[in-house]
Amino acid sequence: MSFSFYPKHEHGCPNVNHCPHVGSVSLGTLVQVANENEGSRWHLLRTLDAERARSSRLHDENVRLQNELDQVRLELKLERQNKFATNQQKQGETVEATFPKSGSSEPKKRGAPVGHPGWFRKRPTEYDWDIDVPPPRHCPNCGGHVTVDDRFAPSEHLQEDLIDGQYRVVLYRHAAACCDDCGEWLQQPGTGELLGSRIGPHLRSKALFLRNVMGMSYRKIPQALQELLGVAFTPAALIGFERLLATLAEPVVDDIAKKLASSDGAV
Repeated sequence: MSFSFYPKHEHGCPNVNHCPHVGSVSLGTLVQVANENEGSRWHLLRTLDAERARSSRLHDENVRLQNELDQVRLELKLERQNKFATNQQKQGETVEATFPKSGSSEPKKRGAPVGHPGWFRKRPTEYDWDIDVPPPRHCPNCGGHVTVDDRFAPSEHLQEDLIDGQYRVVLYRHAAACCDDCGEWLQQPGTGELLGSRIGPHLRSKALFLRNVMGMSYRKIPQALQELLGVAFTPAALIGFERLLATLAEPVVDDIAKKLASSDGAV
């Protein structure tokens, strides 16, 4: 085998095909491997150039998005200042309107503006006792058989209430029960429990008694119960108690009105 890179003269090396100085590898193979490594090196260099260009584009996009985020935060801050402005601020002394006001004549809805998190009661970290509430035997919707699914952990419901004149927190555990016929997940209330409510019936009844019988204001009732019994809730919660009571009592009131009307007609 002859190689174009090897000089042709009288001192030619007889070990070109198996040079002992490179591990008995032919000199042509060594040059071929060297050429392949050079190609790999150029490929890596081109890859690095492409990644540098991509990194530069991402940096520019990141700067642009950061500027847009700062602008959105500023607009949100101004919007919140307008939403939560005091009467003095609304008269134009400190806050200027940056967004067009709605021409609707509807009264402003109570609470935080749309998109802002509401206020929620703090979840108690301790409780006085726990009650395991069994599931209903039959489905109240279709009357089907109810089966407890042991694959799911029981759901826990913490309820704050006044029991024997003292503030108590009770933990109700409900097993995961499902109707075999309609597939509805079911729970029945335990003793003294209001499903889905953080405040129990005894505290609700006392607050409504102070409001409707004693004539106390919405703001004084939570203040009095907190100072006397250590129970904290907002006047808005008391309004919610009244609305729920009115909804539940509506059928009873209608029935009483019908009986009174029938008795007057009989007379």
